[in-house]
Amino acid sequence: MPKSNCVNKLKKEMQYHFDMFGQTPNFTILDRNEYTSALGFITSIPIILQNDNFTLAISIGDRYSEPLIGIDRYFQLNISQCERYRMKDENSEDSENISVNLNCTQIPYEPCNMSHFTTKIQKKYFSIIRMGAIQCINRKYLHENSLTLQGQITSWSFRYISIQFSACQNTSQQQSCAPQEEIESVLQSGHYNVYKSDYLTTLDHPDQPFHEVITLEFSSFSISTSKTISQRYKISQTITDQGLIWEQIQHQSNIQQSEWREINEFYNHQFLIAHFIRLDYKLTNNIRTYVKLQTILGKLGGIFQILIMILVIILRPIVENFMKLEMVNSLFNFSDSFQTQQHPNISKEKEMKIQINRTQNQNKNQDLSKNQINYKLNQSSIQAWLMIFGCNKSQKQKFIFAKNKVNKNLEIVNILRKLQEIKILQKMLLTNDQYIFLKKYKRKIDQNGFSKTCIKYNSIYYLALIIKINSIRRINQKILIQIEKLINLRAD
Repeated sequence: MPKSNCVNKLKKEMQYHFDMFGQTPNFTILDRNEYTSALGFITSIPIILQNDNFTLAISIGDRYSEPLIGIDRYFQLNISQCERYRMKDENSEDSENISVNLNCTQIPYEPCNMSHFTTKIQKKYFSIIRMGAIQCINRKYLHENSLTLQGQITSWSFRYISIQFSACQNTSQQQSCAPQEEIESVLQSGHYNVYKSDYLTTLDHPDQPFHEVITLEFSSFSISTSKTISQRYKISQTITDQGLIWEQIQHQSNIQQSEWREINEFYNHQFLIAHFIRLDYKLTNNIRTYVKLQTILGKLGGIFQILIMILVIILRPIVENFMKLEMVNSLFNFSDSFQTQQHPNISKEKEMKIQINRTQNQNKNQDLSKNQINYKLNQSSIQAWLMIFGCNKSQKQKFIFAKNKVNKNLEIVNILRKLQEIKILQKMLLTNDQYIFLKKYKRKIDQNGFSKTCIKYNSIYYLALIIKINSIRRINQKILIQIEKLINLRAD
C-alpha cells in the first residue's frame, strides 16, 4: 500500500508539472475590483475639504439624548487643524537627526443655521433637525481656510483634524465655568454626536461615480472615563474612459470612511473625548471603461453574420430545390399520366427512367419535339412547396430521380469525358483542313457588324465546305443513330 501511494503521488506530480497548457484558476471576492496600496509614507497629495464636499457638525446630548447647552460653563469644545512636519537637520553629521514639529491651529465654530449648508443633501438633511445645540465651523473661516487631510504619522508631512471635548476648567483668561459638583452632575453621562459626510461608490452613474450621504455617529461619554476616537477616511479614485472612439480619461476622487474606532481609559482630567480625523493608508482605484464605437459595430457585425448564417442554413436547401426544379422542367418531360394508364404493371422508377430517356431522344430530334407535348412538374407556389417538403409523394419521387440524373451529368469527370468524346468525333468527322479552320478561324467585325468583304471572301470557301459536309452527312447520321442506341442501352 505505501508503495502504491508513492507511485500515485509521483504520477500526479508528473502530470501537474508537464501540463504546459494548464491554467491556474482566477478568484474574485464579491465581484469587486479593488486595489489597495500604501499611501503617504513618503509623500501624498493633500485632500482639501470645503463646505461643498465635506460636512462636519458636532452636538452634545445628555443621557436622555436631549441637547446639552453649556459651552464654557459645563464643557469646552476645541476644533483644530494640526500639521506635523518631519525635518532633517542638514547641518548635523548624524543622518538620523530628524526633528518633528507639530502646529495646531484652532478653528472657530458657531451654532449652525441653514446658511452653513450649501448642497442639496445638506439642506434636506438638516431642514428637519433642531439647530440650537449643533455647532458648525465658522462659515467665513472655512471659506478662507479649507480643512486639509494629508499623509500618515510616519510621512514627512502629516495633516489631520483634532476635536477635543473636555469638562470646563477655569483659567486666567476665563472664569465662566460652573462649580465642579454641578459640572460632574451634568457630565455624569451623555452622548457625543458627530454629523459627518460620507460617499458611496455608484459606478453605474456615468457622470458622477460618487453619491454623498450624511451619517450620524454618536459615542457615549462619562465623567469617569476618557475616550479616544480614531476616524479614518480612505481615498477612492475613479478613472473613467469616456471616449466613444479614442481614449478620453477623466479622474475623480473622493473620501470614504473606512474606520471608526473607540478606545476607553480611566479619566485623565484632560479630556472626555479626543476625536482624530485622518487619512487611511489604503487607496481604492476604480477603473471604468465604456464600449467603444468600433466594438459596438464589431458586435453588430458578428450578430448580423450569425443571422445570415442561420438564414443560409435554413433557406439554402429550399433555394437549391427550386433551382433544380426549374432545371429538370427545362430538360425533361414528365408525361407519366398517359404512360401509367397504358402500362400499370411497370414499376415507377423504371417508368421514369424510360420517360427521361425518351425526353433526351426527343430533344435531339427537332421534328419529334415540335409535335410532342412537354409535361412539367407543377411549379405553382403552393404545390412546389408541398412537393419540396415531401407532401406530394408521386411528384417528389419524379423530382428526386430527375435531380439525381442532373447531378450525375454535372459531375466534372463525366463532363470531361463527354468533351473528350466530342473531340474524337470532330477528328473522325472532319478533315484536317476543316479541323484546323474551325480551330483558328476568327471573323472580322467592323462598326456595323461582320464585315461584308470577309463574308464574300469566305462564302466561296463555305460552298466548298458544304459540298464536303454533305458528302459525310449520311455517315454522321449513322453514327448518331448508333450513339442513341448505346445511350438507351445504358439507361435501361
